[in-house]
Amino acid sequence: MTPTPLPSTESVLTVATVSWDGIATIIAALLATIVAIIGYSIQQGLARKERRAVIYSEALRAVEDYLEAPYLIIRRDGSASARQSITTHISDIQSRLSYYCALLDIHAHSEISTAYQALVSSARAEAGKTMSAVWRGRPTRRDKGVPIASRYDRSRSDDARRAYIAAIKRHDA
Repeated sequence: MTPTPLPSTESVLTVATVSWDGIATIIAALLATIVAIIGYSIQQGLARKERRAVIYSEALRAVEDYLEAPYLIIRRDGSASARQSITTHISDIQSRLSYYCALLDIHAHSEISTAYQALVSSARAEAGKTMSAVWRGRPTRRDKGVPIASRYDRSRSDDARRAYIAAIKRHDA
């Protein structure tokens, strides 16, 4: 048997250098992967937060549309088409209110959902009562009847709106 020759010092250094280069490459790749995952997670978290903000604001918009409905009724011209248009619009708003109640009930913190439901209840109580009263009134016949001299009371809805926004700030900040 022939003895195996010992490696030269040059080849030992080359092997050691390659090993350290390989380790450094692996460490760099792992660090890059970790940074990418952290960046992706942060970006996704910000995108989710932005989507929730859109949902919360659109839900609030539906309530505000409902609170504005009495003014649409006051300004109607008395025609059947205006009546149909207004009632269809109010029905669409009601549908949006129900949609956002369910959506927030499913996806939002329970305090946010409860605050929104309280806001919707307040709006329906205040605006609903006002809508019934103004439907019994005379339709607007002239331009001078369009400006509304006084705002109807929506203090309960305004308080509920503040509570809804406060709940969002507490649980989604």
